[in-house]
Amino acid sequence: MVDDMSRPPKPEGEKYKTPQRQLGRVSDEDWETLKAAAAKRGETFSAWALAVLRRAAKRELGR
Repeated sequence: MVDDMSRPPKPEGEKYKTPQRQLGRVSDEDWETLKAAAAKRGETFSAWALAVLRRAAKRELGR
């Protein structure tokens, strides 16, 4: 049963212009840059991103 209160899906031409990634929606250019940085370190994107975000969070929090 479909909930009549739900929003109908957007037509194909009105959908998001950036694909959803682990970080949310980012441009193809940004996504390729991030993947290249992870590859340069020989890490998976997720492992690389988590390490980068963890360091940034610690700096932000003064730890």
